[in-house]
Amino acid sequence: MPVYRKLDKLLPHVREATQKFISLLEQEQIRYVILETWRDQKVQGAYYAQGRESLERINELRKIAELPPITLDEARRVITQVRKSLHTEGKAVDIALLNPNGSIKWTIRNAEDAALVTHFGELGKLAGFEWGGDKHWTPLDKWGIGWDPYHFQIK
Repeated sequence: MPVYRKLDKLLPHVREATQKFISLLEQEQIRYVILETWRDQKVQGAYYAQGRESLERINELRKIAELPPITLDEARRVITQVRKSLHTEGKAVDIALLNPNGSIKWTIRNAEDAALVTHFGELGKLAGFEWGGDKHWTPLDKWGIGWDPYHFQIK
């Protein structure tokens, strides 16, 4: 299954938290995009292979998961730490900040960006989520933000 962005496969309490988070973002006029909600285990397996398997094997898994092929540079980058994700259970969403030009804010370049990403994470927590940018999940970057700042979950 290709990337899934709808809320309908989330567990009811996760769907409600997502809707609350979106409402908080919209109240503050913070631009965002839902990157992914639910995913099946084939997609998770293809994601997990990135940074761990050969480009050929990764793209073979991506084809099985109905995902487009990726480049060698993309294949070298680990994008998940787990084989079994809460996304496969409907308990997690990936929501990202957008730059003014509509592109995703992947890079934190300065303290202002870090403050915005941290505030974004705090809004997700206010909606009821655990935030992937919290320090207890992973080592911090130089701004004090963890490895996965656009991941939100409820166990």
